Amino acid sequence: MVKAFNKKESKRMTCHKKYKIRKKVREHNKKLAKSLKNTIKKKKKISGNIPNLAPFKEEMLLEALNQKEAETQQKLLNKKKKQPIVVTKPKEAVKATVVKTIPASITIAQCDLIIWVIDVRSPMECFSDEVWTEITSAKKSVVFVLNKIDLVPKHVADQWYSVISAKSPTFVMKSTEVILTECEQIISALKATVARFGGVKSLLAYLNQNLTQETKVGVIGGPQVGKSCVISTILKGCGRTKAKRTSETKLSEKIRLATTPGLIEMKYSGILGVVSNMHQYMNHPTEVLSALTKCISKQDAMYHFTLPDYQHPAGLPDALAIRYNLYYNKEPDHEAVGRLVLKQLRDRKLKFYVACQDEIKEGIPEEQIQDVQKLLYQGDALKLNSSQLSIVITKKEKKKRRNEMDVDEENDDDEDELLESDDDSEEYDEEDEEEEMC
Repeated sequence: MVKAFNKKESKRMTCHKKYKIRKKVREHNKKLAKSLKNTIKKKKKISGNIPNLAPFKEEMLLEALNQKEAETQQKLLNKKKKQPIVVTKPKEAVKATVVKTIPASITIAQCDLIIWVIDVRSPMECFSDEVWTEITSAKKSVVFVLNKIDLVPKHVADQWYSVISAKSPTFVMKSTEVILTECEQIISALKATVARFGGVKSLLAYLNQNLTQETKVGVIGGPQVGKSCVISTILKGCGRTKAKRTSETKLSEKIRLATTPGLIEMKYSGILGVVSNMHQYMNHPTEVLSALTKCISKQDAMYHFTLPDYQHPAGLPDALAIRYNLYYNKEPDHEAVGRLVLKQLRDRKLKFYVACQDEIKEGIPEEQIQDVQKLLYQGDALKLNSSQLSIVITKKEKKKRRNEMDVDEENDDDEDELLESDDDSEEYDEEDEEEEMC
């Protein structure tokens, strides 16, 4: 076919050619930008340093300093002008915070009768000779309260009672939470019967009998002994739920109780010091392990850790290492064992106490034991009579199959009936087989 001679060529371009031109244009622009950067001369920064040989150097430096100070002052003035006026409300008066504790010397000076709270687990750590001399010199009457009686066996409580009652009249009290085992925590009824205070009745009866006129009673004790708990139990014993915000509460015509306890500032040197400063001994537990093993009884350790019979107290670390597989270089790891024991003490799962070496001269009187008898610690756990618990366990019976036959061992009559039914079923099966064969 002959082409038309006057037909013009199209201005269309292939994509390959179009993208190639764009690429070249980009490269050309980059080259131009680089060349412009090299041609532009950067301004040299004028250094503020003045050479030492320059004349009038000191005067020039003073002028520069004065100029800077004037500029900063002007900037501050400009900022103050721009800041808007803000109307602020007057500050409210800060409420007076209630002080939880005060020094023991103040309570001794203000009060007529003093209740000294002591932890039964280690009473000699809680006792201070300086405070005792201060009380006797002021001629103030003292009453000792052995707190946390539920965490110590009865024979140990009797020994410490005989030692402390020789100095002044003492009373036994429980004003802390009871440590319950896992099985006991499941049963809510057992919690309701056990978790309560005790030992206040005998103390209040003593105060009402011996006090002739209105007296102010104060509570003192060392750190973490249970001073505030003792005050709350005394209030509960008198029928008060909570103390007033004032520093005193009138319990009766004769008794006025100071609600803020007095703190005896002392540092424990025994097992109570380890418990209060647990974080310090966690990294170095071997230093404390020998002291801890003496304060834990063999019966408690065997019950709590489920251990076999061992030589107490020297064999406790090795027995725990075998029980929990704690070894280092094929030898028992005493650091890991000490950490384990400290964690149990921190979580208040393991009981501890310091045994008294003196003989029992005078035990706890029966009047005090009657109020605390259910809360006394009698070995591995809190033991209650079966009459106090009523637990019913029900099981779902599964549907029996035709071939399965259950036999009751208790009733002989049922056995005979079941055996007869088995014989009948066998006879019927034999007759069916004979009919099929025919």
